[in-house]
Amino acid sequence: MSTVPREAASTKNEPLTNLLFDYPGADIILRSQDCYHFRVPKASIINSSLILSKLIQKNSDSPDDANPEASLPVVRLPESGEILHCLLTFIFLVTPLVPSTPEEIMELLFVAQKYQIGTALTHIRGSIARQNSLPTRLEPALHIYALAQKYGLRPEALQTARTILNYPMTIEDFGNKLDIMSGASLYELWKYHERVRAILSSDLTELRRTCAHGTITGVLCTELGSSHVPKWLDQYIESIGKTPSLFDYAELNIAMARHTKDTANQPDCECASISSHTIREFWGALAFVVDGSFKKAESALSLVRDQEDPQAQINSTTSPPETFDISDTNLIIRSSDLVDFRVHKPVLAMASPFFKDLLSLPQPSDSEIVDGLPVVQLPEGSELLNSLISILYPIDMVIPNSYEKVLYLLAACQKYEMASVQSLIRAEVSRGTSPGPKGAEAFRAYAIASTKGLIPEMENAARQTLEHPMTFEVLGEGLRLFEGWALCDLVDLRRRCGDNLVKCLDSFLQVQPPWPSSIWFGCPENAQYYSDKSGKRRQSQILPEWLSQLLSLSRNNLNLQKFTEPLDLHSRIRGEYLKALHTHLHCNFCMKVHAEEGLTFCVELENKLAWAGNKARGDRKSPCFDFSPFPESQELGGPLIVVSNVAAI
Repeated sequence: MSTVPREAASTKNEPLTNLLFDYPGADIILRSQDCYHFRVPKASIINSSLILSKLIQKNSDSPDDANPEASLPVVRLPESGEILHCLLTFIFLVTPLVPSTPEEIMELLFVAQKYQIGTALTHIRGSIARQNSLPTRLEPALHIYALAQKYGLRPEALQTARTILNYPMTIEDFGNKLDIMSGASLYELWKYHERVRAILSSDLTELRRTCAHGTITGVLCTELGSSHVPKWLDQYIESIGKTPSLFDYAELNIAMARHTKDTANQPDCECASISSHTIREFWGALAFVVDGSFKKAESALSLVRDQEDPQAQINSTTSPPETFDISDTNLIIRSSDLVDFRVHKPVLAMASPFFKDLLSLPQPSDSEIVDGLPVVQLPEGSELLNSLISILYPIDMVIPNSYEKVLYLLAACQKYEMASVQSLIRAEVSRGTSPGPKGAEAFRAYAIASTKGLIPEMENAARQTLEHPMTFEVLGEGLRLFEGWALCDLVDLRRRCGDNLVKCLDSFLQVQPPWPSSIWFGCPENAQYYSDKSGKRRQSQILPEWLSQLLSLSRNNLNLQKFTEPLDLHSRIRGEYLKALHTHLHCNFCMKVHAEEGLTFCVELENKLAWAGNKARGDRKSPCFDFSPFPESQELGGPLIVVSNVAAI
């Protein structure tokens, strides 16, 4: 690598191999993780960072024997040469270098923060602000926010979180962008946005009450709001609390222009003549309140790095379980919370190829011995190990008291290759002797199962999530358990399921044979007639209005409410059918069709809706999932999937 003099730095495209940092008066060498060297004065590094000072004192190597020319002590650092080189340009008097990609920029900030180089950190942020403006589009903003959360960079996380407020924040709107970040980061973002909206709404209510701090008073308008300011302006202020992105000078002008256009012929409205000075004063008062609200909400945004692992919370136990009294044991298994379980090596080896291989290895000379028994430390908690060991011995099984703990138990079995034990636990869940997911717990179950690679549980939970709305409010803290790809796949599943259900309903809106709804052709209530080529008067093939409205409304609701409502239409459609039919009891034709074929029609509708939902199961990660589309018309008359016993209507 070539020398970088103190007056100059490399060009952007110069390869890193030509960037040997050789500062005058160097008496120490910093070595990067990828073996680049930087000759620097020790005093400058020590004065810039207390953390690096301690590292230098603790980890300085003697001169490198592999490089006889290097007569200075070497300090090894875990960062790459490129990041270290950029960092050093902000410590020494050389032209500062800012990396070219967002990932490297965030890493540079993280390293400066990690080593507590405050001056350099401020300098870096200033250079970034001058060279790289913050993203305004949603996807880049989400990407920067995710990186800021990953590296624990609070200012950048807050800046991008505020940018993201300019966009609707729903699971559906984020869609395929959800895999940009972890569920934990997304949860903190949602929690922050909820807090911002709550504070904004409260502060803006006070602003409206005081006539925008007295900036809008005495303006005559055809309609005044409750705070005696023009109603259109009152509504605009209120709307910002619900949709912060409306805090934009252009949006104010649009609202004003719309109002003045509507009242152009009303001489008693003075809104069109509000002075620009008054508007500026109002905007200043509004901006002051909005900025203050954002400041108040900053504490609501937590960094994921500072959060406790949600799995640790689930696996925690208030008191260690009583260990089993098993005689003649020859091994101790120790849990993460330091509870010892005495077991037999042959029992473990028979149940687990993993332990069989582990126990066949020679025992290290420094391994711990308790009461003459070797100790094997495991990362699982005592509650989980207690359940696991109870299954290995002919004693009463200790079943976890929640489905989430059952999932972690299954994951431990998978990790330790205990296939037979895993099958036994699944059988207990199927029989109902072990708890299963209840209600919206299916989302948490899916998150855990997807993270642990438990495919059957993942499929089952994914299917159950369709029976509930999928919103941030429903997911709640369960979001923290999700990996980004799993959440993205669940969104994809729901969207495909909704699309399949819509296609299914479309098929029932068809009246021509052999479509299932052809039996309803002939209702005289909304009959329409036309003359064919021979002049004969014929009735148009249309559905009875009550049935057409039922199916069309269900279809339209599905398009609009795939995420805000459950997708269990097959379980509700019969009740809705009967309710709609009740409005049409006076029609002899429809009553006759219902009496003769209504039951068959309902069962077919239920089953094909269920088939459409089941056919949508799937994700990108697991090959056992299937996203097949709804069958075309020639398949609609095929065999039905029975979803329930036929009940009389």
